[in-house]
Amino acid sequence: MKATKKQLSIFLLSGLLFGSISSCKDFLDLAPLDNRVEQNFYKTEKDAQEALNSVYDALQWHTNAGGGGFSPDPMMSDIASDDAFAGGSSRSDSPDMIQIDQHNMLTTNSLTRVYWANHYTGIYRANLLLQKLPDIPMSEDKKNRIAAECKFLRAHFYFDLAKWFGNIPLILAPQSPGEYCSPAAEPAQMFGQIALDLIEAFPALEKADLRTSKAHATRWSAQALLARVYLFYKGVYNGDLQAGSTPVNAAYALQQLKDVIDNSGHTLLENYADNFSKANEFSKESVWEISYSSDNPWFDWNYIQGGEGNMQPLMQGPRINGDPNYNSGWSFAPVTQELNNAFEPNDPRRGATILSQADDLSGAVSTGYQHTGFFSKKYTTTNEYRPINGQYELNWGNNYRSIRFSDVLLMAAELEVTTGGTQAQTYFNRVRDRVDLPGKPATLANIYQERRVELALEGHRYWDLLRQGLTVANQNISIQNKRGPGYVGDQIDFNVTFNPATRGLFPIPQSEIDQCAGVLKPNF
Repeated sequence: MKATKKQLSIFLLSGLLFGSISSCKDFLDLAPLDNRVEQNFYKTEKDAQEALNSVYDALQWHTNAGGGGFSPDPMMSDIASDDAFAGGSSRSDSPDMIQIDQHNMLTTNSLTRVYWANHYTGIYRANLLLQKLPDIPMSEDKKNRIAAECKFLRAHFYFDLAKWFGNIPLILAPQSPGEYCSPAAEPAQMFGQIALDLIEAFPALEKADLRTSKAHATRWSAQALLARVYLFYKGVYNGDLQAGSTPVNAAYALQQLKDVIDNSGHTLLENYADNFSKANEFSKESVWEISYSSDNPWFDWNYIQGGEGNMQPLMQGPRINGDPNYNSGWSFAPVTQELNNAFEPNDPRRGATILSQADDLSGAVSTGYQHTGFFSKKYTTTNEYRPINGQYELNWGNNYRSIRFSDVLLMAAELEVTTGGTQAQTYFNRVRDRVDLPGKPATLANIYQERRVELALEGHRYWDLLRQGLTVANQNISIQNKRGPGYVGDQIDFNVTFNPATRGLFPIPQSEIDQCAGVLKPNF
């Protein structure tokens, strides 16, 4: 089951707001390429639904019309953490990805520019639909649901941006030429608005699983995301949130998680590895999932985001030939020995998480840059996802499981510990019992360790390190003169030094600072 995505007329791309204005001035001057323009759109319920699909569409993007490389968020955050290196074919394959790995990012990094532009495009689309929605003839219930989904998605885009860039502009309405440059909001204002969007979305979102909602955000998705937002803000900025008139503290965040645990119907799959199979997309364990598909076969390398494929599995797949189970990829994000060692000896999650050259692959593996002998097994080039039609590289349909129920349980356990509750051990035990591991006390240290192995290579480790503080991030990410037995290459390739001066942030793209000189300032 996949979410439907419609290809809308060119006007939806022309309002990328200031986040990509520097690369599309000529584009904005073009006449409309078809007869569907803003002046005759947003008139019917069908138009509103197509516009909502276009907001969801931006969740899928790992590149954009301006080019500059591929930036899957989960993979980039794993590379920034101690769970993966940059990888690729050689040192010259993706210097910008190596900058992320080495924590030495330049303001001209093309991946950060792509990431910035894509997310602000999604925000623009959500803002425009929210502005137009009141005048579209349809039932109030449907208007409320579409508005709620727009707010969930806007919160989702802003949370991604705020994690990576820190202080960024907060824009809540479509902008016109001359308004593109906005100063950065303070973190309390930004995260407060993210929380407010989610809380305002609660009442109109379906209390359903993702199969019933047809991959649209649900009430449970929004409640779980709010808890994640709170935990990140609390850890990094050491404060609670104010969402309009609603104070969001640990007790409030925990209340949302308990509602998901007790009333949503979500639960753990019996077999951990099943979470990442095609048959278990939108499973009972998946609280929020980003949909990809090969149903719309795509060929155009110049407009990759026009398709619905996921670039991350192809990028992370091993460079292999002749294996009966796995297809050739680009070998980005090779997994570290440290992650392999983090699992307990009998933990079955290691085998479900890490694709081992020695244990899992029978074909001929070509050695890439920063080769470790380990690859991601959760999002990779398995036969069941191999594209049948379209360009091989552009049509991988692996969905991204953004929030799993096990994450909900571990967030709830963490908040129970910090608030002095009594359910931390119960929630913690559920996660370990699923994989038949012996009991451990539900301390904060053990919960963080459990998060590392339970959620490994799903894009969460980096943020968990940052919210424990820059000292903890530095201690774990900085590695000098350490090699695993399968490492191939010079030692310098595997040395990493975290830079606390950056606070773990991406630099705001230089093109945006130049465009908005004096208004938008560097973030470090």
